[in-house]
Amino acid sequence: MKFITGIKNLTWFYKAIIVTLIVGLTYFEYTQLSTKSTTPNYQTSSVTKGTLIKSIASTGSITSGNTTNIATKASGVVTKVYVANGDTVKKGQKILDITLDSDGIERKSSAWQMYLKAQEDVVTRAKEKQDLEIQVWKDRQAIVDAQNAVDNVEELANLTDDQKHQKTEAVEGAKMAFDVTAEKYKNADSAISAAKIVSQASYQDYMDVSGSIVAPAGGIINNLTLTKDSTLTASTSQSTTTGSSYASSQTIGFIRAANNQYQAKVSLTEVDAPKVQAGQKVNITMDAHPDKTFTGTVLAVDVSGTSNSGVSSYPATILMDATELPIYPNMSVSATIITSTEADVILVPTSAITMNNESSSIKVMKDGKVSTVNIEIGQSNDTKTIVKSGVSEGEVVVTGASTSAKNSNTESAFSNSRQGSGMGIPGF
Repeated sequence: MKFITGIKNLTWFYKAIIVTLIVGLTYFEYTQLSTKSTTPNYQTSSVTKGTLIKSIASTGSITSGNTTNIATKASGVVTKVYVANGDTVKKGQKILDITLDSDGIERKSSAWQMYLKAQEDVVTRAKEKQDLEIQVWKDRQAIVDAQNAVDNVEELANLTDDQKHQKTEAVEGAKMAFDVTAEKYKNADSAISAAKIVSQASYQDYMDVSGSIVAPAGGIINNLTLTKDSTLTASTSQSTTTGSSYASSQTIGFIRAANNQYQAKVSLTEVDAPKVQAGQKVNITMDAHPDKTFTGTVLAVDVSGTSNSGVSSYPATILMDATELPIYPNMSVSATIITSTEADVILVPTSAITMNNESSSIKVMKDGKVSTVNIEIGQSNDTKTIVKSGVSEGEVVVTGASTSAKNSNTESAFSNSRQGSGMGIPGF
């Protein structure tokens, strides 16, 4: 009985030893796996030398194409067509002739009379300027004469105080008359220019209703819709101010300019607007041509801007470089305006830099070891930062780190023994 009891005690002794070994090995394996799982895995990047480009992104649309409409207000029958679509024409070159109907003849006669009247006004304004120039000299002499009368001591001695006062007032009156004439003379050129503009507009109105249509600009004829014997009926509109009717212009085709340049307008925020200046380069993409990147130049920024619901915006006009691709007004554009460039500088990813108050540092990896280095930084864009000192081209910097569980999927020699109840040991 004692022997059997001893055997049982011995069995429990071995069982205790085995359990202790399993627990110890399991703990050792766990600690090893834990140590390996916290090993840092570094993301790195090389320090490079290159050009830092700073830019501003904005959106807008094409505001003006490279086309000029061929329009007319004439009515009648087309008798001769001199060009065809695809032909190249010069400004003023005849495109077609129209035999006017009775309404067309009447409009042409009225337009010619208006043009002659406008021409007469130009001549009248020029004559007025010449008369004013003569009057300026007369008024200047009147001031001199009036002043001499005041300065004549002998004559003044025989005059009463009222008479002396009148002579003094005559000087002031002469000066005022001179000022009025001089102001009119100064404005005479503006009056002549305005008269010439009216005359030019009157002549254009005459041409619009005449039976001869000419090219309004040089370029390539496109979309000409009239042929010989086509009938043109002028549409009329009524003036809201005078109540009289007038012929409305209708487009019969257009001329595409040979330089193939377009303009786009984009909207800038109040933060970006001061950074944009005329002459800056622009890269442009369009939904209409998704595989093409266009280039251009900033023409101007409208600094007056607009405000909507408290949000200010400033339109910038961009002149696109010439292209053969078809582009039409109101097509949407996405513009990247290059505001500055710095060439031949040391660049590192911005994500690699740590900021601490006014100082900056970066982690450098060399021979598998990571060390922290203080650096002096310069300008930056969305992804890159200039480093003025602290690192050199070719060095490797840390941009991020994560822990990796390299052996997390590796099973130990005891993996299978942990299957089932009692860890695979009989009797447990």
